[in-house]
Amino acid sequence: MKLYDRYIMIETIQVLTVGTFAILGLFYGTTEFKNVIDMMTQSGLSLQTVLTIMALQLPTGVVYCLPSGVLMAVMLVLIRSSRDCEVMALQLLGVPLLRVLAPFLVIGLLSSSAAFLVSEYAAPQCRDLARRLFIIAANKAQRPFPERSELRLEEKADDGRVVSTAKIIELGKESFIGPGEGKKVLGLVCFDLTTKNVVKLIYASSAQWQNCGWTLNDGRIYELVNAALVSGESAGTGVQMQFASMQLPFVVQSDKTIGLNFKTTLDKTTGELLANIRTIESRAIKVPPYLLVQFHRRFSYPLSCFFLVLAAAPMVLFRKRKGADFSLIYGGILIVSFFFLQEVTMALAVNGRLDAVWATYLPLVLLTGCGFLLTIVLRRA
Repeated sequence: MKLYDRYIMIETIQVLTVGTFAILGLFYGTTEFKNVIDMMTQSGLSLQTVLTIMALQLPTGVVYCLPSGVLMAVMLVLIRSSRDCEVMALQLLGVPLLRVLAPFLVIGLLSSSAAFLVSEYAAPQCRDLARRLFIIAANKAQRPFPERSELRLEEKADDGRVVSTAKIIELGKESFIGPGEGKKVLGLVCFDLTTKNVVKLIYASSAQWQNCGWTLNDGRIYELVNAALVSGESAGTGVQMQFASMQLPFVVQSDKTIGLNFKTTLDKTTGELLANIRTIESRAIKVPPYLLVQFHRRFSYPLSCFFLVLAAAPMVLFRKRKGADFSLIYGGILIVSFFFLQEVTMALAVNGRLDAVWATYLPLVLLTGCGFLLTIVLRRA
């Protein structure tokens, strides 16, 4: 049996490596390829910077693709072993089903441990480094987002609330001043939407990107108030201030942009996510379901590498005798169901229809339960 274990584990690891990177390659060949084109054309980043940012996203991609890679490896190796009658020979020798699955379960445990270590000690740090690299590269550009006519800028608090937001619309044609002096656009409109029922509009006849910030020239600040909702003399529209030159503070503060306030949930470690949850709870504010789901997924995704092996256990019994072999169909249904249930439960949790903890672990419970039930049925058949 030691020879069998070593033989199966080596074969499974080989298929696991190929399967995981094949799924990851499909993802990078579609979504990430579009992101590369967007970063190059809209943000003005160099190809070397874009490729570096893509490489830093690989650990996160490996964590999300590893469970399906484990399932694919177990499925293919079990199908091959079953068709070569290896499993049947072991069963004729009296080897129990659990012992036949032992090397696959070990692979599942090792994959779960590896996925957790990568998701905790590599993926968040790499994503945060990619985010910082993107911001620094954009700030060093002559003017960021050269091909965009619209740009949205937001600042979020620790609890996820938007505390500052702006929308910039560039008007007119660009005129190049020179590489050393930055770029200039003719006509710029910025909306500040942070105050309820009030819209602050900033208009400048020209704007220049220089020293990692926008400098607005010859402009006005308007305050637009909904007269139907606000009573008093302030209701209406009026010019609040005129200026000859002004800098946009939420763009100039690049250090704050690079700091912790702009980290996404994928850029944070499990400890940082837990600290955010505790901070929100201490303020008597309801924790956003998306934040809870992302926290618990740091544990459910690594665990799925092991429990999906249990869900694939019925494939050992599909070919007891001559006849139709449904192993490949069952494995395909498992892979599709895993991704489908992840998206459905996420949507239900975010919309408040399902508890965040249940939404995280429900796919594993359903698939593992179906695997156990099907195993019992096939053993009695």
